[in-house]
Amino acid sequence: MASNGPCLCVNVHSEEWKLMTFTANQGDKVKKINEHIRSKTKIPVQDQVLQLGSKTLMPLSSLSSYVTNKDEIIHLTLKVVKPSDEELPMVLVESGDEGQRHPLKVRRSNSVAQVKKMIEMKTDITPETQIVTCNGKRLEDGKTMGDYGIKKGSVLFLTYHCIGG
Repeated sequence: MASNGPCLCVNVHSEEWKLMTFTANQGDKVKKINEHIRSKTKIPVQDQVLQLGSKTLMPLSSLSSYVTNKDEIIHLTLKVVKPSDEELPMVLVESGDEGQRHPLKVRRSNSVAQVKKMIEMKTDITPETQIVTCNGKRLEDGKTMGDYGIKKGSVLFLTYHCIGG
């Protein structure tokens, strides 16, 4: 690991998980700690809140914003926030010359199959022929919209293929 300030031992405490310990440099971004936590717990980075005492750490800030040169060990508390399951207004953009747009309201808990049924009601394109992408990722049946990190105002893109010819 390239030196990016003094080395720290980072202890992350949580009610739900056993103690996690990571090595970091003071110049490292908080997001790097979030990624370590994600790799151990599978908690998405956007659902993590790290605190040092009463201070909430911001993902794009460096650890040096929160610690002094004398610190060798820091103790962070991990809080997991569940995103709300409110209806999120989105836009569906169809492929083609006209790029027709359709408003959709989905929930993070909606399955991709449920969303494809909503799309069928708007476009008459069957779920079997739909190829739906969001944030550059193809949405797969068997997953939920929350698995793709959708937010209010996200855009879904619809293309489709012909079956049998």
